[in-house]
Amino acid sequence: MLTPWQAAATGLDLGTAACAALNLTYFCHRLALAGGQASHRVAALALASLSALAQSLFFVISFAVADPPPSPPWALVRALPFAGTAFISILVLRRISQS
Repeated sequence: MLTPWQAAATGLDLGTAACAALNLTYFCHRLALAGGQASHRVAALALASLSALAQSLFFVISFAVADPPPSPPWALVRALPFAGTAFISILVLRRISQS
């Protein structure tokens, strides 16, 4: 049974993975449309999104296999990547809605 802090950390990692997947899809789409004129910034954002997705999925899978850290600071630390990917997702969704 998960403690509230373990559930919070897992939820934050799942949220981070969902936001990172959205961001990665958007940036890969932008790279595909640009063809040979792809921006280095878009490629860097796609790589950052991929790494956030991989990190979040790693933690979710490791929590399923072994006991996650029970400490409240762990959940607070996991809030930082979620905040970053969620902010980028908000910008991506705003850009999509303007198109």
